[in-house]
Amino acid sequence: MTVVPFERHHTATAYVVAGARTLLLWHGKLRMWLPPGGHLEPNEDPVQGAVREALEESGLPVEVIAPPGLLAVERPLVLPPPAVILVEDIVRDDQPFHQHIDHVYFTVARARVDFGAPIPHGQHHWFAMSELAEAFSLPAPDGTLVPVAEDVRLLGIRALSAVAAREP
Repeated sequence: MTVVPFERHHTATAYVVAGARTLLLWHGKLRMWLPPGGHLEPNEDPVQGAVREALEESGLPVEVIAPPGLLAVERPLVLPPPAVILVEDIVRDDQPFHQHIDHVYFTVARARVDFGAPIPHGQHHWFAMSELAEAFSLPAPDGTLVPVAEDVRLLGIRALSAVAAREP
């Protein structure tokens, strides 16, 4: 049996897709551009966490995109699986080292989106697939250019593709 000498926290992330664009937010504590997401609350499942985080941070109600062929039964409750589960090292000056076990979901906005409107979280950008095709950087609030992490960019492309595949 392997003993992990540090804490692991379960988190949920929601790639929010609307109008063939996906949302990235500036995360000041981690100094990164990320989709909405955060820690699961007590007794919250990862789907509930992703939907809640999307609403809290973007102001948008969202629906998780379930994979085709998801088991449909009356009982037990069947949750759609995440698109991926990431194990992320969290290194911050204000906290001991820990990891996030991040349940990443692709979601679609259930309300009309005004792409120029402010959102609860603050600094943000909506990206089309063509903008995510190559590595790029975005300015932090202080003007410093910060590269968008490769996994964030590639999962954004997959989220946009997942929504496009389900539309008639």
